[in-house]
Amino acid sequence: MTLVGKIFTVLIFIMSLVFMTLSVMVFATHLNWREQVESTDASKPGYKRQLEFKTAALAAAKAEQKKTADQLALEQASRRQALAALQTRLLEAQNQLAIQEQQMTALQGALKTVTESEKLAQERLKNYEAEIQTVRKETQQAQLDRDTQFAKVVELTDRLNQGEVKLIAMEERGNQLNSQLAAYKMVMTAHGWDPTTPVSDIPPVNLTGLVLVVTDKDLVEISLGKDDGREGHIMQIYRGDTYIGQIRIMKVAPDRAVGQIDKDLKRGQVRKGDHVTTKFS
Repeated sequence: MTLVGKIFTVLIFIMSLVFMTLSVMVFATHLNWREQVESTDASKPGYKRQLEFKTAALAAAKAEQKKTADQLALEQASRRQALAALQTRLLEAQNQLAIQEQQMTALQGALKTVTESEKLAQERLKNYEAEIQTVRKETQQAQLDRDTQFAKVVELTDRLNQGEVKLIAMEERGNQLNSQLAAYKMVMTAHGWDPTTPVSDIPPVNLTGLVLVVTDKDLVEISLGKDDGREGHIMQIYRGDTYIGQIRIMKVAPDRAVGQIDKDLKRGQVRKGDHVTTKFS
């Protein structure tokens, strides 16, 4: 076999493969058009079934369109009626507006008159306010003068009352002092004293106290101090109704005093807690 024959043989083989591939592809893509048209499968209906569905849908759409058109006609009619009613109301509103404009014009005229009257009234009010302010200031000044005078009267009255009270108190105090002075004179006369008689050595009358400490040197500490007596005063010691003896005050402190027991007048043993007095009866 020549080279050309071999080439043709190879070409024929290749072309056979190509045609075989085309045949397979055509067979694979082949459709059963009858089945495609008349198929009643619910998942994949045929063209005829689909046409029936589309025709029914078209009929329903036309019915819906007719219904919508009827409703549109009704709505248009109702809107025309509403528009006519609105136009009527508009005419009424325009008439009312014209009437209200006339009323407003009349009110504006009345307002102008009232405004002028108000200006006059305001001017009068200002004049009255100025007069009232003047009268108020004069009244305040008069009240201030009156309050000042009243305060002075009250102050003088208080002073007078205080003076009268002090005078009454001084008179009462004077009477008391006179009574005390008369009593003091009677006491001084009874004792034979006069204003020049020294009183530093005279012990207080009816002064009592307690024995606080007794020492072995016949010294006694008592509960009476400097405000009750002085050094040199004589004090009597007793227990119940029994006379014990007497002491002479040797030293005086603010709230204590120390006395020496008189051995010649001693009638018993002095103890802590015994009573001391300026006069034992």
